[in-house]
Amino acid sequence: MEGDIQKYLDGEMTSEEEITFLEKIDNDPEAKESLKLYQEMNVVYDTENWELIDSKSNYKKINDYERFLKSDKGKSIANTLDEVEQSYFKELQSSRIKRIFLYVGGVAAIFIAGLFLLNQFTNIDNTELYAEYKDWNTLPSLTQRDNATELVNIEKLFKSKKHKESLILIEKLMLENNQELDSQIILYLGANQLELNMNEDAIKSFTKLLNNNSLDSSKAHWYLGLCFLKINKLENAKNEFKSLANSNLNFKKLEAKELLEQLD
Repeated sequence: MEGDIQKYLDGEMTSEEEITFLEKIDNDPEAKESLKLYQEMNVVYDTENWELIDSKSNYKKINDYERFLKSDKGKSIANTLDEVEQSYFKELQSSRIKRIFLYVGGVAAIFIAGLFLLNQFTNIDNTELYAEYKDWNTLPSLTQRDNATELVNIEKLFKSKKHKESLILIEKLMLENNQELDSQIILYLGANQLELNMNEDAIKSFTKLLNNNSLDSSKAHWYLGLCFLKINKLENAKNEFKSLANSNLNFKKLEAKELLEQLD
């Protein structure tokens, strides 16, 4: 059946062969699905120049490949595969669909080469999702709440991306208040830690916020989800986003649902 699909997509069938082929496809759900997959790959991958065309596929795996191949590491692998193809298949008169599967098959082989490589690629995707969805503009304003110099500076330093300096001021407040911080400052504490790659500390901070029964405590599900997403603990991340999506809180509910769809 693969040979017939290839021949059909290459336009090499006679009218009679095409009619017979389409009748077979209509009566075989598995073959029909295979044809759809081949057609989408034919659209997504421009194998004349090994360029990726922006086209939203119905197949998650194709979208995963596309996202990875657009990354710097993916482009490097694509260039290597192109060099191999040029060296070894220069004289081969292969069809377009064969070249697509040669290319995608090479990438697929890399994906299944081992857990290490697979995790590396997954981390790339998750890091991109983390960068796309983190939004520190939703943090409450400390300057509007209080004119205290420390709070003003904590927020200003954070917005200036001087996270280490902002964190030092928060830690100073913790010492002055016997380790007790209100919920809004805890948000800045965890956000600073996350930006400084102090991921485990950030998880502890947002977990503390989740358990303090304040008005902001439910927001901790969103930030914990981001923490787990960043460190590739996907089940933990999904649990946090599900808790937020099922809560009565409107904060980041839509974004949580979007992330759940992408992580499934």
